[in-house]
Amino acid sequence: MQQYKEATINQNQTNLLFFLFSIWSFFVLCRPQDYLSFLILIRPTLTLGLLTLFVYFLNTNSTHKIFKSSQFKLYMLLIIIMIIGVPFSYYKSASLKDVFNYASVSIMFFLLFYQLANTIEKLRSLLFAYCCGAAIYAIYILKFGSFLEERISFGSMFDPNDIAFFIINFLTFNLIFINKENTGLKRIIGITNVILGLTVILKTGSRGGFVACIAVFAYLAFVKTRTVNMSFFKKAIIITIAFISLLPLTMNTERYKTILDVQSDYNVTDETGRIAIWKIGMRMMISNPFTGVGMNRFNEGVGRDREQRGLPSAKWQAPHNSMVQIGAETGVLGLLLFCLMSYKVFNITGQAIRKSRSEELIRISEMARAGFLGHLVCAMFLGQAYSVYWIFYIVLSAELHRMLQMEQV
Repeated sequence: MQQYKEATINQNQTNLLFFLFSIWSFFVLCRPQDYLSFLILIRPTLTLGLLTLFVYFLNTNSTHKIFKSSQFKLYMLLIIIMIIGVPFSYYKSASLKDVFNYASVSIMFFLLFYQLANTIEKLRSLLFAYCCGAAIYAIYILKFGSFLEERISFGSMFDPNDIAFFIINFLTFNLIFINKENTGLKRIIGITNVILGLTVILKTGSRGGFVACIAVFAYLAFVKTRTVNMSFFKKAIIITIAFISLLPLTMNTERYKTILDVQSDYNVTDETGRIAIWKIGMRMMISNPFTGVGMNRFNEGVGRDREQRGLPSAKWQAPHNSMVQIGAETGVLGLLLFCLMSYKVFNITGQAIRKSRSEELIRISEMARAGFLGHLVCAMFLGQAYSVYWIFYIVLSAELHRMLQMEQV
């Protein structure tokens, strides 16, 4: 009887801990505080994060298990490289603050997600919550966003390109819940979420988001999956109908046309355009191969580079490419670690798809692989190297790898 009571208490504590993490991670990833301004007063990401971490350490002694994850060990090595680079930063105190703020949240997210989202059911519930969170944000964007120069924007957290990047990260997971094995309501929500997501992405005028959508849908069309279990012909018809139905939307079609004519686009060929910025980033990495120029110091590095070439230095610009950004700011080793962890997402999901005996694990892995493809394509046009959404995919792959290993024991 005593053992039964203790088991019940432990289960209740576990449920409470997962509930707290679910709410905190929802604030971290889906950011309801951006459109519900009263939440800013309680600083939910900080207060809920500390509360969740406190309860976690009171109720578990299993933190050592995370060091078995190769993804976590690689990520910690990346953090160490960032710290080592602080004394060599273009702005030491700012980089130190940025590294501390980034590492404290991302490591906590990695730890708690890895330890607490440890069953298929919990993973499904989190993914469904994140999909709905992204859709709710999309509704607020559509209803209250401003439409300047035929590009929708909302609030101060995300610009139009960031909005597209945010939405694309959770778009494919909705397909898990559209499957006929789900309830009717959940299927309707999943379909609605996809429509809302695509609508917002197209209205942002983000070329990176548009190319990412094309890449994701091409992948889903040509690759056979259990989640979207239909012929290529049927997939092609559905995708075509979906895009045609969204054509009447008010959006900046002229921006999308430049994708086919990049040479005439000043944003690519000008001195302040993308290619010029990427070249500056490569020069920064070559000049500082071991330490980089410091976390979040890319913009200043652009100004210094132009000053050295006798050009106006006031025009500090973002990297517009995550790989260029992390290579310039953390050096060659930081770039290699970023690429290795990203590669392992595809490798781990591929293993799970081929080897898992669990239908649900396979489906989550399939949509994680498709979603991460969209993430990377979009990130090649944005400075999102330190994005929490990248961390989300890294830790999700680590969790999928652990579940696959448990199956094979």
